[in-house]
Amino acid sequence: MNEYNKKPNAWSWAKVVEFSAYIAIACIAIALLLSAIFGSKNVANAFRLVGEAIAYIVTIVVAGLWVKRKTHVAWLILYVIFAVSIVVLYIVNIVL
Repeated sequence: MNEYNKKPNAWSWAKVVEFSAYIAIACIAIALLLSAIFGSKNVANAFRLVGEAIAYIVTIVVAGLWVKRKTHVAWLILYVIFAVSIVVLYIVNIVL
């Protein structure tokens, strides 16, 4: 049995990422459902934005863990460029 399964109630980075991904999927699903049923763009858009933000954060964290295992500095430089681009462009798209 690996460390992940030894303590079912203990929190680890993997469990936090998985739970965050679950919340992101729930927010996106709720947004799509509200949009389909009511056509309510304001409430649906709020859920969509929250779901997207969590999904982006989860993706950035998982990619960061992958880059952390790499030895070549180019992986880290590209990761920083990509992550900063996502954050900046996401904020710009919300504001504009």
